[in-house]
Amino acid sequence: MFQKLNLLFLSTGLILSSLTDFGQSRVNLIEAHKFYVSTANIEYNSTSGNLEIIQRIFIDDLEAVLRARYGDEIKLAALNEPTQNATLIKKYILNQWQIKNNNKDLELKYLGHKYDIDQVKIYIEVPLTQAPEILFFENKTLFDLTSDQQNIIHVKVEDQRKSLLLFSQNPNGVLNFKWVFSQPTEKGKFNADRSEEHT
Repeated sequence: MFQKLNLLFLSTGLILSSLTDFGQSRVNLIEAHKFYVSTANIEYNSTSGNLEIIQRIFIDDLEAVLRARYGDEIKLAALNEPTQNATLIKKYILNQWQIKNNNKDLELKYLGHKYDIDQVKIYIEVPLTQAPEILFFENKTLFDLTSDQQNIIHVKVEDQRKSLLLFSQNPNGVLNFKWVFSQPTEKGKFNADRSEEHT
């Protein structure tokens, strides 16, 4: 009897092997572990003097935390979605963020959201009165849903890029930008993307 050795290489580096009869195939379904991660891309717009934030969250995770807080009837990304959902998303998101520049609290302006396949994109704008130097970020999004949640923040100020990894035991961090003025660059992508948002 002919036999074939199937090798399945896992991302963990383990190798599973199974023998199958010729002409007969067996499919081993491996349930992928779910990772609880949100990402936020933050860019300083030197023309407007604002921090522009686009946060990505998985729709099912955001829906779960909104249901736990505000009621089981909440359903995101549905046809004829009630306008109340936008209000609840805004309320929840703004309560999770805190941003400071040089130890001064900054006001977060929620611009709206839109759905993108299995994620929801959140748009936030933060006006600055001076160039960003020592930026404090706190992002507790979904920490009340699971202790496994991790929130990644990528920040771009001119040609400098820095990142933070936040989790429930360490929900905030500081990024130090040594400010050097350079030639201004045009930043229109954020405004173009914003025109498609749901509010």
